[in-house]
Amino acid sequence: MKLTDIILENRDYRVEANKLEKELRDTYNRDDIHVSMGAYSGSRSANDPLRDKGFGKVTIRSNEDVPNGEYKNMKNFLTAKGYEITGGANWFEQEDDRYVFPDIKFNFQI
Repeated sequence: MKLTDIILENRDYRVEANKLEKELRDTYNRDDIHVSMGAYSGSRSANDPLRDKGFGKVTIRSNEDVPNGEYKNMKNFLTAKGYEITGGANWFEQEDDRYVFPDIKFNFQI
């Protein structure tokens, strides 16, 4: 295996996640937005639709739901940047020591 193959296979998405996080924070004037990104395993079969895709999640660490219009605009913002929205929920919930924050899940082409 070539060194370039190993480097590309283990690509670190922190730079892209930090860039997207900064854009979202600046656009929506919120410091509670956090973005994480990664890639599906390269060992997937050639017929697997997720083989050449990465995944990500935008989490809004707010103790309340995000206003519906703002949440929808965030999803539209991600779609306009080429990300495919795959899920998420716009609600905050707390049970004992467990917190559920509003989030948006997405996939992207590698």
